[in-house]
Amino acid sequence: MRKSLIGLLAIGVVLMYGAASAAIYQPPKVWDDLSWWGNSGATPEPVKDPVRAAYWWWPTEPASNADDTELWGNRGKVMHTWEKPEPKVEPPVVEPPKETPKKSHIAPVLNHILFDFDKAVLKPEGKAEVDKAVAHLKEWPNDTVLIEGHTCDIGEAAYNEGLGGRRANAVKTYMVEAGISADRISTKSFGETQPAVANDSAANRKLNRRAVIVTTLKD
Repeated sequence: MRKSLIGLLAIGVVLMYGAASAAIYQPPKVWDDLSWWGNSGATPEPVKDPVRAAYWWWPTEPASNADDTELWGNRGKVMHTWEKPEPKVEPPVVEPPKETPKKSHIAPVLNHILFDFDKAVLKPEGKAEVDKAVAHLKEWPNDTVLIEGHTCDIGEAAYNEGLGGRRANAVKTYMVEAGISADRISTKSFGETQPAVANDSAANRKLNRRAVIVTTLKD
């Protein structure tokens, strides 16, 4: 009986000790993924151990990254191999090239170039209109012009056709002297065949003694 009691007491002591040990013992924490180690944003960063090929890390400032909770729960100096990541370099923002707005390419609006009766001499107001055409041709070197010569109905048709030609050539000569290549200028005489207004008054006949510049646009 006594031996049995002693045996039971011994078993009880062993069981109590085992239970107490189980309550105290905590298995070591296993971190499956340490890729966050040293890279969670907590500071300061890991410090290289002067002897071992590893780093110590005991951050004092936590980061918002929840992945560093394991290290903060440990609250100790943890050694682990670490390679400082390269700083992230944002690629430069390349703005698309701005398109240069194209200049408006339209024919100049010109008044008719008027001449005195039976004359083919440019007057000052006529030269002012031709100057506008010259400026356009210099800005747009591929454009060309046709100069039309016209007359009123006074005189023979054949004579007026020649007079219209002389008026057109007077304009061409002025443009060539202003620096426009003769190859870009053509002339044509319509004589009295295409009046701008009816030849029924002296005032209207003045309007028909004219030269007209027609511009052809080319890109």
